[in-house]
Amino acid sequence: MARRIPYVDIRGYNEGVTGSCIRNTVHFSNGEVFRFLVDNGMYQGEGHKGIEYNDSVNPEKIDTILLTHTHLDHDGALPIFVRHGYKKNIYMSEGSASVIDIGLKDSYNIMKRDAKIKKRPILFSDTDIKQTLNQIRPVKYEETVQNIHPNISVTFFNNGHLLGASVILVQIDDPRGIINLLYMGDYKSDNIFCDIKPLPNWVYALPNLTIIAESTYGSTNSWEIQHTWEDDIIEACSRNMLVFNSAFGQGRAQELMYRIRMMQDKGLIPKDYPVKIDGKTTFAYTFRYIDRSHILQIKKEAINFLPYNIQFVDEESRPALLDTKNRAIFISTSGMASHGPAELYVSSFLSNPNALIYIPGYASKGTLARKIVEAEYGEEVFFKNGTSSIKNAEVKQTGEFSSHTTADKEIEFFNMFCPQSILFTHGTPEKRQALEERTKLETGIKNTGILGMGYVYRVTSYGIAKKVKK
Repeated sequence: MARRIPYVDIRGYNEGVTGSCIRNTVHFSNGEVFRFLVDNGMYQGEGHKGIEYNDSVNPEKIDTILLTHTHLDHDGALPIFVRHGYKKNIYMSEGSASVIDIGLKDSYNIMKRDAKIKKRPILFSDTDIKQTLNQIRPVKYEETVQNIHPNISVTFFNNGHLLGASVILVQIDDPRGIINLLYMGDYKSDNIFCDIKPLPNWVYALPNLTIIAESTYGSTNSWEIQHTWEDDIIEACSRNMLVFNSAFGQGRAQELMYRIRMMQDKGLIPKDYPVKIDGKTTFAYTFRYIDRSHILQIKKEAINFLPYNIQFVDEESRPALLDTKNRAIFISTSGMASHGPAELYVSSFLSNPNALIYIPGYASKGTLARKIVEAEYGEEVFFKNGTSSIKNAEVKQTGEFSSHTTADKEIEFFNMFCPQSILFTHGTPEKRQALEERTKLETGIKNTGILGMGYVYRVTSYGIAKKVKK
């Protein structure tokens, strides 16, 4: 049989910013085929009801899974995949392996709740989570894994998007050609908790390289983002105001705590200003960060990130705190305020003219956070429990804590390499297209494509060869 050149068919299964799952089918020159996934996440947010996932991939045909990080839109479908027959290894960084159970268990608890209240199906069990954890193979950063396949090596590099997050390099060494694939994942070049090293020089110099890049902020530049949160908190504390922050339990809540601690240490806000932390997932990640700080590579000065005068709020102490009128800082899940204790706090604090309610991140359409940001001062806001409040509080939103890179910084990243081609994923269609067009203009790289459903990109040593409908 005539030997052919090796190639990889790369297929995306999402056309937005959630449900990340990239299927990669390696065709070697001798006819052998090897299939691997990069991420396997849930669809979330607008347009999706409850917990949804991609069910079009046959688990028994996948030879291995590589995980970029532990957000549910990247890892949330792993227990479902295991439940349906996937029995092989799941590779991720040591940091990701040390925290992944928290999010999966929280997702399971939400499913159980929705099964009772909204009559939605339970897609996996606690046993499936345990089996998923058993199949995880933790990997040290920059130590190449060579037992995945005799002709494939994989290396994980640290990534500032989230503690434990990775940029993943897959190197395919075939007698008829070498193919290098760099999966950025959700990418950021820095993180407040740890030092993010640049990639080694040998990675930047790789030939035959195709980059698979995120596009979340494909039309946003770093200079457009205003950094207002710290000044606003300092001003609010000087006026003895009640401050409430809705925050994601993983990463965002801990960063806000650390920034409050640093402001206290600098004397910018009083050390005795009460700080209240609420939300079970926030508790779990906070104490895991402290307990596994060495595995997560948290820098020494950031290990003690808890503010002074802190209180962890439970269901017994929460009712009294809902009557707080001034001089306190609250941080609570959920990030978009539609779930968890945040909804209770917003409904209690929104009518208080001495309150500052902060949304330190994106708020999708239909969420409580979006509703109170868009409401006019003095407007009545209705909550899903049937109650309402007049918006008398000051409500602010900032994008400064985003854990995604901006378009200009991503272009700088691309320019560190000499890639054959770039594939864009993880962003709205408009963001993907905007970043693709800008990349062509500012890097000179013309061989590009946008991942989506219904087709694959065939990648060889020379980059994208063609787009194939499948």
